[in-house]
Amino acid sequence: MPHGGAVWAAARRWGCAPEDVLDLSTGIVPPEADAPQLLTAAADALGRYADPAGEPFATALAEALRVPRAWLLVTGGAQQAMEALVRAMPWESIAMERPGYAEPFRLFARRGVRIRAFARGAKPPEAEVLWLVSPHNPDGGLRLMPQDLRGVCVLDESYAPFAMRRRLGVREGLVRIGSLTKAFGCPGLPLGYLVAPPELLARVREELPPWPAPALALAFGLAMLPRWARRDRRAALDRRRLARLLQARGWRVRPSCAPFVLARPPDARAWRRLARAHVLVRRFPEWPE
Repeated sequence: MPHGGAVWAAARRWGCAPEDVLDLSTGIVPPEADAPQLLTAAADALGRYADPAGEPFATALAEALRVPRAWLLVTGGAQQAMEALVRAMPWESIAMERPGYAEPFRLFARRGVRIRAFARGAKPPEAEVLWLVSPHNPDGGLRLMPQDLRGVCVLDESYAPFAMRRRLGVREGLVRIGSLTKAFGCPGLPLGYLVAPPELLARVREELPPWPAPALALAFGLAMLPRWARRDRRAALDRRRLARLLQARGWRVRPSCAPFVLARPPDARAWRRLARAHVLVRRFPEWPE
């Protein structure tokens, strides 16, 4: 798949029910067993508009991340935050690691921003903005900000564990983008955030809809915040089990700190075996390297 999550399309192609597809293509930590009960408890949120500022979830999230409330903006997912940020800022050049998460490349290309790509491990080229993804997508490895960074650094921390996000804090010139839908196992209720100086957030807010995140997503997120660290431990255990399983069958697996692993199959027949078992994985035709 060029992107993850196309469960219904895969089920039609394989002639099975969507619930018979094992989706390993998205890096989503499986939902909580009591997720239906949590949604039922939050069902009254269906009958009202969300608070435009994302309260009370926004204040609880700022406290959890240990950042000032004025430095945090709640969004309807990291993708929404990304698109609003690109529209709001008049950047003309950006340095991005290749291969990488393809959507930022597309966003900047559509706006005519000059993209200066660099290979993993290489020194980033000069640009107005350095865009980092850590843990990285697709390999799951950590990326560190250069010590001599000049200008702005946008850090996509959508796959970072809770403990890592708590340590980052705030600083001038750093813009943090985060997704919670994968960590909380709720892709049907997109929830994300930006951490940045208040004056930058004010510009981004102008590019968002009046109610960036749905009321039900905010209520569900509030219930999930206390479970975040425990879910990270579960994701790490599942990742190690998956890596051992693949290695035992001849796959070459890259070390990862994300809820997914990047692996190379032993032969081309591996894809057919996965399809016969109705296991959906993500391949990377957009990155031949």
